[in-house]
Amino acid sequence: MTVNLLALSPLTDADIETLNAYDVVVIRPENLTIKNYGDIDISYGWDGDIINHILATPNHQLKWIQAYSAGVDYMPLNTLAEQKIILTNASGQRSKPIAQSVISYIFYFARGLNVYQNQKSWQPFTNQFILQALPVIIFGTGQIGQQIAKYLQSFDTPVYGVNTSGHPVDNFDKVFAINDLNNLPDNIAIVINSLPSTAQTNHFFDKHSLNLFNDLFLFINIGRGATVNETDLLTKLNDGKIKYAALDVTATEPISDDSKLWQQDNLLLTQHTTWAGNSEKLFTIFMKNLPDFIDHKPLSVNVVNYDTGY
Repeated sequence: MTVNLLALSPLTDADIETLNAYDVVVIRPENLTIKNYGDIDISYGWDGDIINHILATPNHQLKWIQAYSAGVDYMPLNTLAEQKIILTNASGQRSKPIAQSVISYIFYFARGLNVYQNQKSWQPFTNQFILQALPVIIFGTGQIGQQIAKYLQSFDTPVYGVNTSGHPVDNFDKVFAINDLNNLPDNIAIVINSLPSTAQTNHFFDKHSLNLFNDLFLFINIGRGATVNETDLLTKLNDGKIKYAALDVTATEPISDDSKLWQQDNLLLTQHTTWAGNSEKLFTIFMKNLPDFIDHKPLSVNVVNYDTGY
C-alpha cells in the first residue's frame, strides 16, 4: 500500500531512496495542490498554513506528523488530538549541542571569563569556582536534561533533577517531583530550566519558585521562554539574589531592541541558538518509527502525549 509523505522539512536524495523502498511517495510543498490535500498520510515537518488546510479538508487521511523540533507548543494540539493524529517530536536530536552550550555558560561565569572579557587593564580576578563546588538542579530530566547531567557528572558536580513524578533517572544523584519541592538541597548553586511550555509550566519560575534557592549563582533557561516570569527574574538579578543568568529562550522572540534584558549586565543572552552544530538527523529519528507505521503498529519513539503537551 502506497503512503504519501509531505516533505515540509528537507530530505536528501538518499533519504528519498530509503522512503521509496518502503513504498512511500514523497510530495514536495511546491507540488501540493488543493486536490491532493486529502491524500497526505504523513507530514514530515510543519507548516501551519498547509497543515491547517489539510486538517480542514473533509475526509483527509493525515495520520502522522513528524515535528522538526522538541517543543510542539506552537501547534494546534487540541485539534490534532481530536482528529487522532499521531504527533512525534525531535526530542534528543539537539541534546548534545544544547548540553554543551549549557556547560559553556557554566564555565563562562564559574571561571570568571565574563569579568575578564570586559577588562582593559591588568586586574587579576580570582573569585572563581570549580564545577565540583557548584551543585546543580535540572528541571526536566528528558534527553536534554540527561545529556547535561552526564557531562556534569564527569566534573564530579552534584546533579539533582526534577520531573513530573520524581522517578529516578540515570546520571542524576537524586530526582524530585515537581509538585513536591520542599525538600530540595539547600546548597543548590545553579538552576537549569529545560521544561517544555504547557499550561502547568507557564511562569513556573516566578518569585515564589525562585525563592526556593538561596543566593543562586546562576540561572539558565534552555527550555521555553514562557516558563519564566522575566520581570521576577530581573528583580532577583538586580537585588543580588541571583548572581548571574543565561537565557537562550525568552518570552518574546526576537527580543525588541529596547527590552530591559539587553541592559542587564549580569545576564547572558544567546538568541535561541544552543541547538546549532552537528546533531542527529531528523530523518534518523523519523525512521525509528516508519517501519511500525507501515505495519500499522503503535509508534514508540518521541510520541507526544496530548494530555501533557510533550
